[in-house]
Amino acid sequence: MPTYNRRAYIRESLDSVLCQSFQDFEVIVVDDGSTDGTEEELRPYQDRILYLYQENRGGAGAHNTGIRHARGQYVAFMDSDDLATPLHLQSLTDFLERYPQYAMVVGNGAYLEGEYHNRRTIIPSWKAKKLEAGVGLKDVYDGRVVRMQGTMIRKGPLEEIGLLDDWFRISWDLDLAFRVLRNHRIGFVNEVVYLYRKHGSHVGGDDELRSRENLRALHKLSADYPEGVELIGRRSFSRLCAYRYCRLARALAKKGEMEGARDAMRQAVTLNPFSLKYRFFQYRWA
Repeated sequence: MPTYNRRAYIRESLDSVLCQSFQDFEVIVVDDGSTDGTEEELRPYQDRILYLYQENRGGAGAHNTGIRHARGQYVAFMDSDDLATPLHLQSLTDFLERYPQYAMVVGNGAYLEGEYHNRRTIIPSWKAKKLEAGVGLKDVYDGRVVRMQGTMIRKGPLEEIGLLDDWFRISWDLDLAFRVLRNHRIGFVNEVVYLYRKHGSHVGGDDELRSRENLRALHKLSADYPEGVELIGRRSFSRLCAYRYCRLARALAKKGEMEGARDAMRQAVTLNPFSLKYRFFQYRWA
């Protein structure tokens, strides 16, 4: 459980992990340079967790510190502002025990505050049903299927791929899934294993940052695993990159950074020249 200035939420999150039906596990909390009294908040738990403090390195760096200290054969993740459901570890562990051909498994989540986008679960039911056959590259690239707080992975394959890329601040889950799928399989458990808390301080709400990081993950996939692009389909891949450039352009335009916005939209048009929407923005901003 990496954390950074989440004193208001971390005890509730930690309690949800400690109250699992499955009890053969260790909890490692990596404090990534908090300044809000997180360490003091966690003192009542000192005999039940391993608490590690480090200078701020970002979420992926904090995850990697925890992974390096983990002694188990499986590694599960939980954000310090979200909640684990009571069967979180049991459901994910049972899957990996039952299906040794899978290196990683992902579970569904639900919104803590109730329905959002007119649905209860993070992954809509129609998509979740399809994922029961396994999570492929198209699934990962098509939408946010892999979220760290719903993920468990065997430690061997995780070490084999070099842990998480700590360049990323928010999209390390997307990059991780792409790299795992080069040589391994990812399974899916169609159960709610975590509850996602939406609040205004999420760094994931930064549309410019998310677009830049998603593009970086896609470019890494293209450079390191060109066969994966072929599996997705080059036209589909180009369209997705174009969509991400468009999102980046609009985020920059909102900030008044028009030179960057025009450049990003130019990239979108190059990748998807038949999009009237992209050409409209390009003309409007000329």
